[in-house]
Amino acid sequence: MNNVISLMGPTASGKTDLAISLCKEFNIEIISVDSVMVYKKFNIGSAKPNNNILKIYPHKMINIIEPWHKYSVAKFYKDLILNIKDIHKRKKTPLLVGGSIMYFKTFFSGGLSEMSDVSKEVKNKIQKMLHENNLSYLYSFLKDVDRISAEKIHYNDQYRIIRLLEIYFSNNLQKPSSIMRQCAKNVQYFKNLNISIIPYNRSHLHSKIEARYKDMMQKGLLDEISQIKESHKGMDLPAMKTIGYRQGSDYLDGKIDLDLMKSRTLAATRQLAKRQITWLRHLDSCTVYTSLDYGNIHRRIDKFLE
Repeated sequence: MNNVISLMGPTASGKTDLAISLCKEFNIEIISVDSVMVYKKFNIGSAKPNNNILKIYPHKMINIIEPWHKYSVAKFYKDLILNIKDIHKRKKTPLLVGGSIMYFKTFFSGGLSEMSDVSKEVKNKIQKMLHENNLSYLYSFLKDVDRISAEKIHYNDQYRIIRLLEIYFSNNLQKPSSIMRQCAKNVQYFKNLNISIIPYNRSHLHSKIEARYKDMMQKGLLDEISQIKESHKGMDLPAMKTIGYRQGSDYLDGKIDLDLMKSRTLAATRQLAKRQITWLRHLDSCTVYTSLDYGNIHRRIDKFLE
């Protein structure tokens, strides 16, 4: 048994409610794929399910690290595979739920996109090479050190060119193609069912984003941010830089007023949803639904698990 179901969608599209409805019908267990929910104390702004829901429907990979810890995508992949295997041992099917594009990219690529952590020094080095020259220079440099990798990508694919150079400089100048061949031996393969919720009406999604943010504010988002800042003074908290928390922190620090905080948060959330939708539309082997069509989604999963 190696089935894995991935339920994806833009922020505020109703993924959690759908996941819970699936738990009621199928022998599945939820794994959160969210880059903020992994942190303790970051609850309201991440739309984390409340404790009552988590008691009845446990979510793996929620509240697993302290606010001051950095959680790399490579670490996420390792933790994800451990949780998937644990759920399989208990004869259940893992249901991956979330909207973190990078996390899902890493899972679908078998971890190859994040095979090692990249230091700030390496990132700065490559950015300096890019700014002092151009992308064509970076591609030529990559071609000189690893022709195999370079010939597999387009010369204008900035993301992959930079990523391959990060691998090169982070692994003692080893060729990325050689490292990836070695890593491929450890790739985990699963039978995947990928489901995407992509609302057909973007204005409706924007309304849901606004309603959810209003609900977060009523539940005490600013109090939550204030308490986190007070109890971790002077500490670098990665999740405090995420949407909602960053703007709320700026407001509490007196950098912006209340209206600007709200408008910036909503604008950033809408931009995030747009990026998520764009990525999902280009994702291969994915069953797409334009609404929370519980009936058809349940039937699709039932057929997959036969």
